[in-house]
Amino acid sequence: MFIVLAKMMSVEDFGILSFGFALSALAIIVADFGFSLMVIKEYPQRESGHTKYVSNGIIAKILLAASAAILFLAYLIAFYEGDWFKIGALYIVFATVASFVIYLQAVLKAQNRFQKFTESTIVYAVAATISIVLYWRFQIGLLELVLLLLASKTVQLVWTFILCRHSFKGASYDFNLVKSQIKNSWSFGLHTILGIFYFMVDTQIISLYLGAKDVALYQSVFRIIFILLVMSDVVTNVLLPYLSYKYYKKEDLSELVSKIFLYLLIIGCSLFLIFTSFKVEILTLLYTPEYEAAAILVLPLSIVVVLRTVSSLLGNILTVSDRQVYRVITVSISLGVSLLLNFILIPIYGILAAAWVSVLVHCLLFSLYFIYSRREVSSIRLYSNSNIVVLAVAVIIYILVNKFSNENIWIVLCCAFVWILLIAFVMKRDNNLGFLQMVLKEKGVG
Repeated sequence: MFIVLAKMMSVEDFGILSFGFALSALAIIVADFGFSLMVIKEYPQRESGHTKYVSNGIIAKILLAASAAILFLAYLIAFYEGDWFKIGALYIVFATVASFVIYLQAVLKAQNRFQKFTESTIVYAVAATISIVLYWRFQIGLLELVLLLLASKTVQLVWTFILCRHSFKGASYDFNLVKSQIKNSWSFGLHTILGIFYFMVDTQIISLYLGAKDVALYQSVFRIIFILLVMSDVVTNVLLPYLSYKYYKKEDLSELVSKIFLYLLIIGCSLFLIFTSFKVEILTLLYTPEYEAAAILVLPLSIVVVLRTVSSLLGNILTVSDRQVYRVITVSISLGVSLLLNFILIPIYGILAAAWVSVLVHCLLFSLYFIYSRREVSSIRLYSNSNIVVLAVAVIIYILVNKFSNENIWIVLCCAFVWILLIAFVMKRDNNLGFLQMVLKEKGVG
């Protein structure tokens, strides 16, 4: 959606729109306060009382969402004015609505109703597409476009609520349960809040120190990164309820975790190679020539894709093992480092500094996640021969492509062929492919 809009509007307008969307991403996480993650983790482990649990969760979220809206509105009043303030305020309302959507979608995931989750996502995709067509056809303003997107999100909320209506039948209000959910959500909430802040706070700092054009360039690559991360998010969304169930049954997770780490590493490195090998072509195809200047951000942010992909598994281990507090500690440290370095380096070195700070922060995040997850699954083999080979070949291919691809396209094609052969070889070793097929056939997955 944002890629299409970037072609339709000026760089400055796209920068303001991207600012609003990034602000909404932060507001959504604060308003949700980890409830969507908590319901995915706890719902499969509850023997009964699911209806009461979900309905009282909605009541608790109303309180949290109202508090988050007030907090972010105060932030806007303090630092922004004009179009920045208007777009930001609308996106705060957007975030409030979206926080309820993701909670209800989390209920669908926990119930293994992924087809209904997809349906609720398609509803917004269709409504948002109609909004973009109206923006293009009638040349409406930026403010009106955001209003249409807000209406689209509201339609999605209504649709998702209808899909979850059976989860509210016969529900009764329980003050103690509401209080208990809010109390128990603190670790989930802090983790998700701090986690998204360390990943996206750089855009807010760029908007304060630099300008709309810099925000647009930075977010142009970030939009592509979000698309690439969909692959790992799909795996993670299916994996968390599965891991929670396995842990609840006290089954050994060693082999499962080690092999899934390999699968995620292959996905992350494949996405890294695709983006870095064709960065200029992708940017010019998706955007306009003005965005070629953002090519310098591709390498560091592609590294972030790999680190986030593999870190998601380690974070899930801590969640299902009731060690969410370690995730809070990890993302707190990561956020602190991110804020310190971004406030120092962005005014001096610009958006490139923000990208490389993100790499450093994600390296720190991965290291801490690995240390803490080893306490729960001590036999995790992250440094297996297969993992090392995949990483080494990915680095070699990156160097070859970026050094010689301008001279000979056959270098790129040969490297792609080698990478495909490597994946086939690794998946056939140690029954990796067979194990993946077995996991996907297990009840409760996919």
